[in-house]
Amino acid sequence: MAKRVCIVRQSYFPEEDHIRKNVEALTDAGFQVDVICLRAPGEAAREEYRGGTVTRLPLTHKRTTKFRYLFEYGSFLLMTFWLLAVRSIRRRYDIVELYNVPDLIVFAAMPAKLLGSKIIFYMFEMTPEQTANNYGLSDDSRLIRFLRWAEGISVRFAHRVITVSPYQRDQIMERSRPRSEPAVVMNVPEESLFRPTRSEREPHSAFQVITHGSILKRYGIQTLVRAVPHLTARIPELEVTILGDGEYRDELAQLSADLGVTDHVRFLDSIPHKFVPDMIARADIGVVPMSIPWILPNKLFEYIAMQCPVVSSLSPSLTGLFDDNAIAYFTPDDEHDLARRILELHDDPAKAERMARAAHEVYDRYRWENARRDYIGVHEALAGIQVATAEPKGDPA
Repeated sequence: MAKRVCIVRQSYFPEEDHIRKNVEALTDAGFQVDVICLRAPGEAAREEYRGGTVTRLPLTHKRTTKFRYLFEYGSFLLMTFWLLAVRSIRRRYDIVELYNVPDLIVFAAMPAKLLGSKIIFYMFEMTPEQTANNYGLSDDSRLIRFLRWAEGISVRFAHRVITVSPYQRDQIMERSRPRSEPAVVMNVPEESLFRPTRSEREPHSAFQVITHGSILKRYGIQTLVRAVPHLTARIPELEVTILGDGEYRDELAQLSADLGVTDHVRFLDSIPHKFVPDMIARADIGVVPMSIPWILPNKLFEYIAMQCPVVSSLSPSLTGLFDDNAIAYFTPDDEHDLARRILELHDDPAKAERMARAAHEVYDRYRWENARRDYIGVHEALAGIQVATAEPKGDPA
């Protein structure tokens, strides 16, 4: 009989590619997986997916005020608590896997835990740092102190914690004292979609720079827009593509207009994930301009997987994985330094290609094939599944 897993994520499914990949990895490994998530307009409240059930709660996500966030978090936690309480009686789960934010979402699995389910806390975000950055709060503020406390009790409530980078794992180990060392499962792309295509690129006149994904202030895209006026004199054919949606998009569009660079910056709406590789394949450089150090975004690995040269803000999450022979680093939030690194790669295409190849060689050890195996291994261990041992690949750090 298949082991049963319930995945809880306050997001949309299967729209969120990260969750879709994880669900498909588990089902391919023989688990039966249910999903509890948000419900977008027009979506079915309940449907079957790869042998499991997707239950969409009557709640949509709106990026507006802090009070809306609190309402969404509280409502989702309470609805999930009651749904899991009922389900844990009717259909016992072997594992319940819950994703932050918020961290306290893990306590929605209290009934399941009391009835014997193992709990995985998947820390997709570092909530105290994210909140401090979003609202300009200091580490000593009451809210941030509360969030650090909430992180600690949430980590210790779970039987196992999964983080998305060695840096995040080390931070959680140091300050939250989990039961055991957190696993690291990086959010890397599927090789079937994101593969090197530089040799297949068609000639084009524009020098194309891309960044994609959610448009939020903490992702630092404003630094890229501010860099454009420092680039156009040397690169008059510059074309910057910002692909995605988010609460910060209107402000970025206004910033682009204020700086007089609308002829060089274009905003494109989000597209299905399977079409993103086509956009990256046309780019000369992929930019990852995060404003805070712990973020290890999926788009970084998507650029590297396709051997697109990367310019990224300097971050301990990255420097522990890729050195400066693989990624052109710039000082976070410094548009002058970002412009300098873009010009450097523009003026020396051979260097850009060397760096892209070097990054791809390092990336080979982190690819989805390996991350998938590690992810499934966490579940097999908690579910008591005996698997054949293999030669270890080594820690991601």
